[in-house]
Amino acid sequence: MSKSSSSYRPEIDGMRAIAVSAVILYHLKIQTSGGTFLSGGFLGVDLFFVLSGFLITGIMLDEFCRTGGISVTQFYLRRARRILPALLLVMLASLPVAWCLLLSSELDRFSLSLVAALGFVSNGYWFFELSEYGAQSGLLQPFLHTWSLAIEEQFYLLFPPFLILLLPRVGRRPLLWILVTMTIAGFALAAITTVLHPAFSFYTPTSRAWEMLAGAVLAVLVREIGPGNRWRVSRMVPALSLVVLLGAFATQDLVSMQHPGIGTVPVILATCGLIWCADRTEPVTRLLSLSPLVWVGKLSYSLYLWHFPIFAFGRIMSIDKPTPTEMIVWIALTFALSAIGYYLVERPFRFQVPRRAFALSTVTALVPVAAITIFSVTSNGATSGRTQALAKLYGPAESDNATLAAASWQLLNRRFPNEEIGAWNALRPSESGRTELWFETAEAANVLIIGDSLSKDVYNALTLNAERFPDYEFARFNLHRSRLEDDLSVLRDTPNFEAADVIMIAPNYYREFRSALQTILKAVNRDGKDVLVLGNTAKFDAGGPRPLFDWFLMKTQDSAALSELNALATQYEDRRSRDQNAAIREIAEAAGATYLSRRQLVCPDEANCTLVTKSGRKTMYDDLHWTLEGAALFGQRAASAGWLRRQVASTLSN
Repeated sequence: MSKSSSSYRPEIDGMRAIAVSAVILYHLKIQTSGGTFLSGGFLGVDLFFVLSGFLITGIMLDEFCRTGGISVTQFYLRRARRILPALLLVMLASLPVAWCLLLSSELDRFSLSLVAALGFVSNGYWFFELSEYGAQSGLLQPFLHTWSLAIEEQFYLLFPPFLILLLPRVGRRPLLWILVTMTIAGFALAAITTVLHPAFSFYTPTSRAWEMLAGAVLAVLVREIGPGNRWRVSRMVPALSLVVLLGAFATQDLVSMQHPGIGTVPVILATCGLIWCADRTEPVTRLLSLSPLVWVGKLSYSLYLWHFPIFAFGRIMSIDKPTPTEMIVWIALTFALSAIGYYLVERPFRFQVPRRAFALSTVTALVPVAAITIFSVTSNGATSGRTQALAKLYGPAESDNATLAAASWQLLNRRFPNEEIGAWNALRPSESGRTELWFETAEAANVLIIGDSLSKDVYNALTLNAERFPDYEFARFNLHRSRLEDDLSVLRDTPNFEAADVIMIAPNYYREFRSALQTILKAVNRDGKDVLVLGNTAKFDAGGPRPLFDWFLMKTQDSAALSELNALATQYEDRRSRDQNAAIREIAEAAGATYLSRRQLVCPDEANCTLVTKSGRKTMYDDLHWTLEGAALFGQRAASAGWLRRQVASTLSN
C-alpha cells in the first residue's frame, strides 16, 4: 500500500469510529460498580487530534508537491465546507428545543455558547463559564463539546500559513525535524501547564497543539519513508496499539491522570502506531477497514455534533437519573439524525453545492442563530418558553435557580456597591473582605463569619435578622479549601479579623474536613477571641439533575403537594454529610471552641426538613445553598435557638 499520497485509507475511518464511540459512551456516564464505564473515553478526542494533524498536513503536502504551493483560500474554503453546514444544522435543530426546555438563564448561556462555537472560541468560553462557582453541570450544556472543535480550528489558523512560509524555503526533510522539535516543545509546555493549572490546560490550544503536530510529523514521515522500509516488528505494532487505546479508554480517569501531558502519551503513540504500521494484509488494519466501522467513521463528525445536544436535552427532560432505555433512545436518535445530516447536508455541501449557493445558505442559516442570541442578550431577563410554562406550576416560587443564586450575593454587593461579588469571583477573598473594616458601632459585638459560599448564606441569615441580633455586627471573609493556608494568612492581616470579638467558622465540609477544620482553628483560635464552629448544613440529593424542590414538583406536577415536601425531605438527606457533624463537634470542643448545629436550622426535628416556606418559596437553590427566603427563615431559628447570646454577654462584660 502506498503511503506517498493522501489517497483514501479506510482504516482511518475505522479509527474515527473507535474514537467517536469512546467519546459517546463516555458522555453517557454509565455507572458501574467500579465507577463509570469507559472512564477514559474522553481520550477519543486526542485520537481525533492526531488524525486531524495527519490528514490535513498530508493534504497540504500533496498540494505543494502537485502545484508548488498551498492555497490558503482553498484551504479555508475546504474547512468551511467541512465544518459549517453540519454545525449550523445542529444549531438550527437545537434552537426550538432549547426554547422549550431551557430556563431563562440557561437560554442566555445557550445563546452565547452558539456564538462562541461559531467563532471557534468555545474552549475559552466554557473554561470561564464552568470555572464559575456553582456552575451548572457540563453534562447539561448542549454545546459544551464544541470546545475541541474550537481548539482544532485555532490550530489551523496558524499552521497552514506556517507551512506556506516554511516549506518552499527548507524542503520536506528539514521540515520534519522542525515539526519534531515543535512537538517535543509543545508536549513539555502541556505537561507543565497541566501540573500548574489542569483545567486551563484541558481547554487551551497550547496544551493540545503537540497532539496535532504529532500527526503532522507522521504525515511527513510516511512521505519520506516508504512502506518497504518499515521496521520488521511493525506487524506487531497495530495489535499492541489497539490494546493500548482500548485499555486507556477503559481504565484512565481524568481526575487522577495528568492530561493533556504525560498521561496522554500512550494514546498518542498508539494512534501513531496504528497509522504508521497499517497494511491491508495486517489483521488490525483489516478489522478497522470493515464496512460497519468505516460507515461509523464517515459519520463521526455528525455523530460528534449531534450526540452532546441530544444527551444534554435528554438529561434536562429526565426527572430522575437517565434510565438504560433513555440512553438507548438517545444513541438511536444520535445515529438517525447523524445519518440524515450526513447524507442530506454534510456530503452535498462539502462536495457538490456551488460556492455561491454555499455562501448564501450559510448566511441564511446564521440569521436565526444571530436573532435568538441578540434577543436573549438584550431582552433584560425576558423569560424563555420553559420559564413561562413553569410559572403556573411554581406559583410564588422561582423556577430558575440561577436567578436565586445570583440574588443570594446581593446583600454583600449592597454592603460594598463598588465591588461586585458573584459566582465568577466567589472562590477568592473579596477586596472589601481583605481591606475594609465592616464594623461601625463601638458598643456592638463584632462577629466575623469565615468560610466558602456557605458562609455567605450564614451572613445573609444573620443580616436579614439584624433586629433579632441588636447587639451584633457581622462581617464575612471567604476561605477556599484549595488555598486554605494562603487565605488564612491573608485573613489574619485584615481589619475585620483584628476588630472581631467572635470568629464564626461556617464552611462547606468536604472529604478532608478534619485536617481543614484543625488548620482553621489553629489559625484563628487565639488572641482571646470567641470561636464558634458551625456543623454541616443539611444537604439533599434526589438522584437527578435537579434540586429536591424542583424534582418533587416535576414529579408530582401539583403545587398543592408541596405541603408534603418538608416531611419527605429527610428521606433524601445526604447521610454522609450529617454523620460528619459528630466529628466536627469533637474537633471544635477539643480546641475549646463552641459548636453550633447548622443542620437544626434546616431540619428543626427528625421528621421535617424545611425545603419550602409557608408561602410556597424555596429555601434552597441547589442541594445545600440557601435562598434569601431560606436564609431569612433559618436566621429566625438561629435567634430562637440562642445563637451568640453567651458571646455577647462575655464581650459586653469586658
